[in-house]
Amino acid sequence: MDAVTDYISAHPGVLIIGVIFIIILLLNLAFKSLIKLVLIMLFILLAAFSYYFFKDPDKMPEKVQESIEMMKSGVNDLEDKGKNLFTDSKDLYKKTKEAPKELNRLLKQSDKEVDKDFKK
Repeated sequence: MDAVTDYISAHPGVLIIGVIFIIILLLNLAFKSLIKLVLIMLFILLAAFSYYFFKDPDKMPEKVQESIEMMKSGVNDLEDKGKNLFTDSKDLYKKTKEAPKELNRLLKQSDKEVDKDFKK
């Protein structure tokens, strides 16, 4: 074990390369399914454009423009939903911070009511 630590202290570049390798490995594991999904979607889009181009090459520019407009509207909708998700998650976070305080207040009220009932 001392040999490893001596080697790393003598060659800090090896440590940096090792850390970078581990970070890349973790990012690859985290985004592996996302990368596959993006590649599959790109393949499907390429296949669809190829099909329409070979089917009717004269109308292709019109169809491309139509597809671009449809994608722009879809991206705008996703952007709006993303903004709403962000604001909703902020509100939910605030409510979850306040929930324990509210729960304690309700428990204290119920304890007071129970004490009143037993004193009667």
